[in-house]
Amino acid sequence: MKIGIYISGLGQSFVQESVEKYAARLMNEMNYSTTGIDYELRTEKINYAEDRESTVVSIFEQRETSPQVVYKIYDYKYHEVLTEKFNAHSIIVKNFLLFLLVIQKMPLILKRLFVPNDYSRPFQSLYVFMIFLIIAGSVLLMLPATLAVINEFFKFPMFPKADIEFISKLIVSATAILLLILPNANVLITNLATEYVCANDYIEHGAQKQLLQGNLELLVDYITEKETDCKIHFHTYSFGSIIAIDYIFPFGSTLTRNALNFTEALITVGTPFEFIKAYYPHFYNNRVFELGNKIYWFNVYSIADPLATNFRSDAKAGEAQFGIDKNAIKPVNLNYEVAPLKKPGIVDFIMLYGMKTHGMYWDPKTEGQSCLRLLSGEMREKNLF
Repeated sequence: MKIGIYISGLGQSFVQESVEKYAARLMNEMNYSTTGIDYELRTEKINYAEDRESTVVSIFEQRETSPQVVYKIYDYKYHEVLTEKFNAHSIIVKNFLLFLLVIQKMPLILKRLFVPNDYSRPFQSLYVFMIFLIIAGSVLLMLPATLAVINEFFKFPMFPKADIEFISKLIVSATAILLLILPNANVLITNLATEYVCANDYIEHGAQKQLLQGNLELLVDYITEKETDCKIHFHTYSFGSIIAIDYIFPFGSTLTRNALNFTEALITVGTPFEFIKAYYPHFYNNRVFELGNKIYWFNVYSIADPLATNFRSDAKAGEAQFGIDKNAIKPVNLNYEVAPLKKPGIVDFIMLYGMKTHGMYWDPKTEGQSCLRLLSGEMREKNLF
């Protein structure tokens, strides 16, 4: 039985993405590529540990006798565990932590402009970090204006009156502009702060890593015990791909029996692999590559996406030139573009086009076109359904 494990990106929880939607898109592509065959979805909830739940979506093929399961996808929910401590903070603290991280990384970001070390998108990374800086700074800059208003209300001699008026007008104007040009700015601020700070803690300090990997192993163990002759495919998006890579190519330890015996494929969509390698250069060191070239790896990417990796030494579409390591498998690259490529301009920067592209591998509605059209064809060709 072919079994998928769906691991979404950090931001997916905020835009109501789910394994049900992912499975529906995959089922639609199966419908489009076959004639005379109908498919349907069935969903159930399971507990693979006492306090850990997974949603399971089965894709059934309609037959004259009885429906037959052709693919099943479990989801792995890690968001609450990874972000629990961070989400307990106020929005001011969240943005202060984000601001500090950007300042901390800025010397390396600027260095990569001149010493890219085979990283093909240093300017796009600078673009992303500048957005982080602007968003985090916009909230923090509200503090002086707030203090000024308090000072004026209580008549405390904290600042001269002229300074109070100048600071208030400046901050209010800057914030108003930000809110006008960024739709849903308050949601975007919270999401970006949560994603970047929590991802940084996981990558740089191993925060919650043992718990996340342990829970994933529990899910895999449940699947291998409940499903007959199963082969597991990891369907991952954005930061979810890093969780899967840590499981399949673990750091400094032996590969688990389940990972070694049951992993058949890795699917990465919009993976920030190269972004992480450029700014956390030691993260992929000392990895175990027991699986070597024994698994399939499909990598879906967009050149317009500043976070996605094409596993090439240039920012062009084409076959992958490298993998995680020289001893590891190189992915099969699947280029997916929603619009014709163009050189980004100032308007694109202001409207956050690059960040939006990272979320454009599928339409929010399941009947829309998606990158799974490319993936389903490859999976069918390799007999992964």
